Amino acid sequence: MLTVYEGFFLNLCVLISSLFLYKQLFRKSYEEYHTTCMSLFRGFLAGFLGVVLMNFSISTGVNSIIDLRIIPLMLVVLYSDWISASVTATMIIITRFMIGVNSQSFSNVIFILVSWAVFHYFTKRIRNRWVCIAVMLGLSSLTYTLLVILVPSTKSLNISLLINYWVVSILGGMISVYMMDYLTKSEQLFKQNRNFAFTDPLTGLNNVRSFDIAFNKAKRRQIITNESISIMLLDIDFFKQVNDTYGHLEGDVVLKKLAAILKSSQGPEDVVSRNGGEEFSVLIHNCTLKEANERAEAMRKIVENSFFVINNGTKSIHITVSIGVTTYNDTTKEIDQLYDNADQALYAAKESGRNRVCFYSQSSSLVN
Repeated sequence: MLTVYEGFFLNLCVLISSLFLYKQLFRKSYEEYHTTCMSLFRGFLAGFLGVVLMNFSISTGVNSIIDLRIIPLMLVVLYSDWISASVTATMIIITRFMIGVNSQSFSNVIFILVSWAVFHYFTKRIRNRWVCIAVMLGLSSLTYTLLVILVPSTKSLNISLLINYWVVSILGGMISVYMMDYLTKSEQLFKQNRNFAFTDPLTGLNNVRSFDIAFNKAKRRQIITNESISIMLLDIDFFKQVNDTYGHLEGDVVLKKLAAILKSSQGPEDVVSRNGGEEFSVLIHNCTLKEANERAEAMRKIVENSFFVINNGTKSIHITVSIGVTTYNDTTKEIDQLYDNADQALYAAKESGRNRVCFYSQSSSLVN
C-alpha cells in the first residue's frame, strides 16, 4: 500500500494523464459533441477513471485508506451533463458493491449521491469558479466526515484519516480543475491561432494565405476543366478619411459590414478574401469576363446604396468601392498574372475617378 505522499502523487499523475488523453480524444468543443451517445461515453470514461483511482488507494495508517474517486464525478458535473454524471456515479457505486456488500459500501452510495447533489447545486449557484470548487469539495469532504463518524469502520475515530482525506480531496480537486481549465484554454488558443492562420480575425473572411491556396487549387482545376477564372479586387474609396474622421474602431465596423455584404453576395464556389487593409478580393470559378463585370457592377451599386451604421448606431455613412476585374483567358492570357492584372485594373478604376469598375485589357488599355 502506498504512503500518503506517494499515493497522492501517483493519483495526481493518473488524473493529469487521463485529462490530457481525454482532451486529445475530444478536440472539439462540448457543444459540438453534445449528443446522448457522447454523454454516455464521456460518463463511462469518467466512471472508469473513478474505478482506476479506487485501485490506487492511499494508505493513511493501519487498515485506513482513502482515494480520489469523487474527483471524476465532480469533473463531469462541471464540464458535462447529468447523463455523464449518472453513468459515472453508477459505475463507482457498482464497483464498490463488487468489492463487498456491507455498511461501508452503503455509506459509499450515500457519499456519492450526496456529493453529486452538492456538485450539481452549487455549480449553478456560485459564479466565482474557485469559490464554487472550494465550497463543493468542502461540503463533499464534510459529508465523508459525517459518514465516517456515523458509520465507523473501527471502534475509534480515525482523525488522521479525516485530515488526510480533506487535504487530499480538496487539493486533488483544485489541481484537477486547474489542469482541465488549462488544457481547455490551451486547446481554444490553438484552434484560434490555427483559424487565424487562414482566416482574417476582423471580418471572418479568408486571408491572403487562404486566397493563395484557393488560387493554386483553381489553377490545377482549370487545367482539367479548361474553365474561365475571374478575379475581382475591391478597394474602399477614401477609407483613410473614415479612420481619420471617426476613428479606427469605427473603420473596423465599416470593414466588417462590407465583408458581410460580400459574403451575402458570393456564389457557392466563390472565394471571398480580405487581402489586407481595405482591399478585398473575390475569386470566381467558371465565370466569363462579361459575367464578372456584371457582378462587379452589381456589387458596386449595392455598396454605394448601403448604410454603414457606426458610433453605436447613432450615425450612418455611405462609402463607395473601386473594383478591378480580369478573367483568364479572356483578358489575361497567363494565369499566374491574374491577380496582378486585376490589381492594375483596380488602380485604373481609382485613377479614373473611383466608385467604378474597370477590367484589364491585354492590349494594355484599361477599359471601364
